Amino acid sequence: MSINFHHSDERDPLARGLGIGNRWRDQILGTAKDYTWLFDAAGLDPHTVRAIAEDSYEHLRDWAPELAAEITGIARGTGLRLWEVAALNSRTEILVRGAIAGLKECTSAVWLPPGEPPRALQTWDWIPSISNFTVLRHTSPEDLTVATFAENGVLGKAGVNSSGLGLLFTLLCHTSDGTAEGVPIHAIARRVLDTARSVADAVDIARSAPVSASASFTVVTWDGQAADGATLEISPAGVVVLPPEEGFLLHTNHFLDPGLAPGDRLAAIGDDTLPRLAELRERRQVLTGASRTEWARGLVCHWADGAPICAHPRPGAPVTDRWETKMMISFDLDRRCLVLQEGGPCTATEDGWTEVAV
Repeated sequence: MSINFHHSDERDPLARGLGIGNRWRDQILGTAKDYTWLFDAAGLDPHTVRAIAEDSYEHLRDWAPELAAEITGIARGTGLRLWEVAALNSRTEILVRGAIAGLKECTSAVWLPPGEPPRALQTWDWIPSISNFTVLRHTSPEDLTVATFAENGVLGKAGVNSSGLGLLFTLLCHTSDGTAEGVPIHAIARRVLDTARSVADAVDIARSAPVSASASFTVVTWDGQAADGATLEISPAGVVVLPPEEGFLLHTNHFLDPGLAPGDRLAAIGDDTLPRLAELRERRQVLTGASRTEWARGLVCHWADGAPICAHPRPGAPVTDRWETKMMISFDLDRRCLVLQEGGPCTATEDGWTEVAV
């Protein structure tokens, strides 16, 4: 697995996208090939993929034209057709229309200690064949410096900005997915990082976006004296804000809001998201430990233990259902850093963390 680090000084979004596309052409082409395979494995024909991608791009152009321009620049830089880069950014919106077994991914945990910076750690789980990613560092239209992690050619996912806001991202699936049109959920995460300075800002951004797929954003802030945080459960059926419980924000891949939970799809078919959350709640005190590595080691729990917080491919599982923990994502909001380590909790080391300052 490899991570590409791209620092862009371009303030024009089209030029920034062009620079990304030119610099990481081979990597983005590789990711496009991986997703072509995944869309096919999910039973989605190319015509459907293109139609959803083009529709999502048009909605994005209306909602956040600067992000649509960046996608256009990436397409020009790589030589891919515009809809092909739009499909990378709309991968969630596309996949919810097909087989969803491979969409189970990610565990996020945040503790908001009184008078101290938030402590945050997320596992990012995905299928083994996709193993090359990019961290983008740039300055947004709101004069915020942003560092965000995502697949190559994708606008964003988890990240941090220079105002002291961090965002963790876990996927959700709802019966309302695919019943409406909207912007890519990954673009909403990027816009939060680009423009939000508070949890309230993030909520307003999420509620302003029409969506056709679901996700949860755990958004936390630190101003040097006090922390704030909430988890936003986003779906075409609505956006709900979940406050901390006893100072903790814990989430896996099912809806916790009582109004949205009856429409949850992954808890109904999955064999892991419910036990992962139950185990996470049992182990939440690990976040009170002294180091990020200690937090990670406290979350070592595998399939054999009944809850794959630290996931490894299961032999014999369908190819779209053999996910693994590819990355641990964290941030230091006091020092304004995105913090990453490849692999899962069981391989965490003190010297394995990479910091990207904003």
